[in-house]
Amino acid sequence: MAHLFGNTFLTPRKYIHMYLGMKPLAPALMEVQSSDTSDKYMTWPLTFTAPGETTPPVPKEAKERAGEGQWRTIRVTNEPAKIIAVGRFTDASMEPVIRIADRELRKVLKRDGLVPAKSSEDVLKFAQYDATYSMGQRRGEVWIELEEGGHPW
Repeated sequence: MAHLFGNTFLTPRKYIHMYLGMKPLAPALMEVQSSDTSDKYMTWPLTFTAPGETTPPVPKEAKERAGEGQWRTIRVTNEPAKIIAVGRFTDASMEPVIRIADRELRKVLKRDGLVPAKSSEDVLKFAQYDATYSMGQRRGEVWIELEEGGHPW
């Protein structure tokens, strides 16, 4: 999966579309380290690797513009395939809500004999499918990567 990766506060999705000419896919993916002083990052999927391909195609605009000028904080990265456990929540994506959803998903994983990746212990990863300022029903997911061999897939 090719991702557009940037500082949360400088790269809202609408500006990426308007100024970079790209159309990021849903969801917006957030990654927050457990430290209060760490950076928080938001990514948007741009493309996916189709069956039979080894790497996803990266949009021309992303290659040309990311990392330069006002987009100097944006990078295009490729994420390798991973097995992700997903827990859904409908409240706003606030830290206490996400921490509770993460904790509940970890309990379910333990109950079902699935093993979270060691790298997931100090990171909160979550997906947002709705507009940031939407007033209606929200859809969010907490994501936990599973350890290689810690699942039957």
